[in-house]
Amino acid sequence: MTDNTLRWQDEILQLMYWMKGESLGANPTAEELNRLLNFTSAQLEAALHGLIASGLIDAQHSGNHLRFSLTIRGIEEGKRRFSEEFSRALGKESHLECGDPNCDCHAPGWDGVCHTVAER
Repeated sequence: MTDNTLRWQDEILQLMYWMKGESLGANPTAEELNRLLNFTSAQLEAALHGLIASGLIDAQHSGNHLRFSLTIRGIEEGKRRFSEEFSRALGKESHLECGDPNCDCHAPGWDGVCHTVAER
């Protein structure tokens, strides 16, 4: 695995985490991801296969398309990488907090995955 492949995987995890958190698509196709990534097909395929092998994303057939979703571990890694990349530009809000003010995901210092949002 090359450094570029790791960078591509990071970008995909961040994008999928952001898309899920913004309700833009929890199960995108490779084509939907690449509209925002603009990778070559070889780059995208290598990165997606690596993420599947690492247990960070799952792939499911849906009609003529393969759709990808973050695993629980993938959500955690996507959150960490997204936060590292964009923490200076964002407030402290999490893209994977729910709307229930009594949920643990709103507690100070909470760094997990909200069960409510993970089920979306």
